[in-house]
Parts: sequence; structure tokens; C-alpha cells
Amino acid sequence: MDRQAGMTLLEIMISLSLGLLLLTGIGTIYVGSNQTYRVQEDSARLQETGRYAIEIIGRSIRQAGYPATISIDLNQPNFSGTPITGSNGAGSAPDVVTVQYDWTSGERSCDADSTGVAGDWVQNSFNIDTANFLLRCDGEIAAAPGAPGNGSTLVEGVEDLQILYGIDTTGDQSADSYTATPASWGQVVSARICVLARSINQGIAVGNQRYLNCAGALGTASTVATAYTTAADTRLRRPFVATFNLRNRISRLP
Repeated sequence: MDRQAGMTLLEIMISLSLGLLLLTGIGTIYVGSNQTYRVQEDSARLQETGRYAIEIIGRSIRQAGYPATISIDLNQPNFSGTPITGSNGAGSAPDVVTVQYDWTSGERSCDADSTGVAGDWVQNSFNIDTANFLLRCDGEIAAAPGAPGNGSTLVEGVEDLQILYGIDTTGDQSADSYTATPASWGQVVSARICVLARSINQGIAVGNQRYLNCAGALGTASTVATAYTTAADTRLRRPFVATFNLRNRISRLP
């Protein structure tokens, strides 16, 4: 009878070692590719969150004080409400900003309310839900809007909202200085907004990210150290800053 030859124990061990090495290489490539995809996806969402938040707040600020009718001499818009007001968050708490302007047919508030009549005002008030990191807006269309509430969620992944108001003290329709607490809201001609957005998922940043906070982005930090914050998690964070003019104040004749 012919003898049957089999594999020796050494050959089996070598085969298993080569197989494990190959699987390890494939697994490493897969994990790396998956992490790269997660970082790119969350980075893109971070960009979308920040830009959307800035745009929707800025749109309301640009409309602040818009009148349905203009006075004959064009020097003063005929709006009897309060175009812009806000509250400065205590310590590092987020700010709140509220704008008002005349309602026109088809105009919607920030939470999609569109029911109004001639003479009504649109009031949009933006705030941050710090427990769930949401940008919210309470919108109302009424003849005399009431005190704003929390409102509806506009976008998730927003950690902070800080605002500096441009003050015109010389009457030339340009900001002479910026402050978080204007002495007179009637002198506000612009608003500089900082939105701090963060990624939804954990495990995106390598370690605890040290990021530029809104105080650093707006230039209000007292020192370089206070301009940066070290995260307690592994999410990505980025501040988005933009300055918006109150067009209905700077566009009138001197």
C-alpha cells in the first residue's frame, strides 16, 4: 500500500502564522480606512453645522429693523420695534440675540411660522441648549411679540454662541468699537457672531483636542492661554466667525 504523506506540525504553525499576519494587515488597512472616512464625514458635517448656524443667524440680523414702509425723506426707516437686543451669558455661558422686523407676505419666522397680517412683526430669538448642544430659535409673528422662549431646534452640534455688537458713537453709520454689552441698542450697527461647532461622534480627534474657543476667535480672551480650551472628549471642535451689518441702519442717508 502507498503511504499517505501529511503536513508536519511545523508546516501547520508556519501556515497559521502567515494567515494571521495577512489578516492583521487587512484588518489594519480596514480600520485605518474606516477611521479616515469617519474623520472626513464628521469634518464635513462640522463645516455644514457651523456655516448653516452662521448663515441663519446672519440672515435675521441683516433684516433687523426692516420696515414695510420707508419715511419720505429716507433718513429713518419707519420701524417702531426693537431691531436688535440680546443678553450676554454669565461667565462662559452662551449669549442670546433677538431681532425684530416688519412682516411681509410670504415671510417666515425662524421656526417656520408664516401666518401674519399687515402691521405684524417677525421676532427671531437665537439661543443654545447647553445640555444637548443644540442651536434653537424661538420665532413669532405678531403685532406685539412677547418675551422669547426656547423655541425649536435648528441644528445639533453647536456648543457655544458669543456675540459682539458694533457701536456707532459718531453717527457715521460704521462701528467705532465692539462690545458684548451695548449701553444703547440704538447705536448698534453690526454684530460679530461666533458659533462653536462640534462633531456629533466621539473618537474623531486624536486625543483631547486643544481648540480655539470663541473668546480667542473674537479676540476677547485676556491671555493666549484663555483663548484655547482642551476638550474633555475626542470630538472635533471649530469656531466659525462672521460679521453682519444691520442694513436698515447703515443704508440710510447721513
